[in-house]
Parts: sequence; C-alpha cells; structure tokens
Amino acid sequence: MAGNTVYVQGSYVDVHDNEVVNLSIEKATVKVGENGTAVGESEAGAEEGEQPVPEALRGEQAKRIVERLVGAGLLNQAWQPVGLSRPQAAIVADCVAEQLQIRNKWKTFEQLWHRNNLRNDYNTALSECGYYDDFRKKVMRIIR
Repeated sequence: MAGNTVYVQGSYVDVHDNEVVNLSIEKATVKVGENGTAVGESEAGAEEGEQPVPEALRGEQAKRIVERLVGAGLLNQAWQPVGLSRPQAAIVADCVAEQLQIRNKWKTFEQLWHRNNLRNDYNTALSECGYYDDFRKKVMRIIR
C-alpha cells in the first residue's frame, strides 16, 4: 500500500463539551510499530494548524518530562505517542498527569492526541495487571 493517499474528513461529538467537532487530516503518513499499532506522523508544522501543546504541558518540569520520554522513545517532541498501544499511551498520560498534577488529564491528552476514550484505554490497562503494571513502573522511573 506504499504511496497510497487517504483523505479523512468527518465529525464527531466531543463528549466533554457536548459539541460537534469537525475532523480533517492532511499530509499524514502512517507507520506500523513493532507491536502492530499504527503511529501517525504529521508532515504539517505547528504554523499549519498542528495542535498546540496545552498550557499544563509547557512548564519547566513538563519540558524535562517530555525530554525523558522522547529519550526513551515513548513520545516525540510534540508530545505524541510513538509506537504505543492505546492502553500504553493512557498509562503515559496518567503518569505525566500525576507528576504535573493536571486536573483534567483525560481531556488534556485526548485533545492533544486527537483520541477519544483515554479513560477506557486506561481501564483496559488496569484490567490486564501484569504487563501494564510493569509498563507503568517503567514510565514512572523515566519521568521522575
């Protein structure tokens, strides 16, 4: 399928704000990570409409955390997950929110990552204790 272009347009209802949000993706490539999950990389820069990093993730402590997560290969510089399953990404969001004391963690990361139902992904991780417990400990070691 290399070289194929897919254009995506549509809308969804934002469950937090109960409003219809239009969705349009341009100039994106999709990579499939080792664990079979798709990882999107936007070719557009922030000046072309990339989602800005929320205020809660802009402080000095947040910068140190993202540098550590980038160094570990879990996030990119724009705070986007790299090669993580949805439950793994939810664990990263929870750990970061805990360290930065972010009050609306799910909404913050859902907007940043253009994902819905991160809380459900986190619940999935909690229900599969062994693997995700170890992953959570790894993430906490990285960001502390």
